[in-house]
Amino acid sequence: MPTPFPPRQAASTSWSGAAKTKPTTSNAEWRCTRCDKLLGICRDGRMHLRFARGHEYLVGFPVQATCRGCGSLNNATSPAR
Repeated sequence: MPTPFPPRQAASTSWSGAAKTKPTTSNAEWRCTRCDKLLGICRDGRMHLRFARGHEYLVGFPVQATCRGCGSLNNATSPAR
């Protein structure tokens, strides 16, 4: 018998807020502005994104991503310094 999934919450489409990056030792974490879930890590001027089943991407800026936790749209315009 299939397991029922709860309906997804509609994602906010606000373009005004950019996700904050929080500096760590040498890399900066990119976290969701709403739920603080880790979205990516800034390395050498590019964003490293990792998804389920081994999917990994290195992308340039600006970066936009929908949070897999809460569904909000997040933007990062440049690497954190």
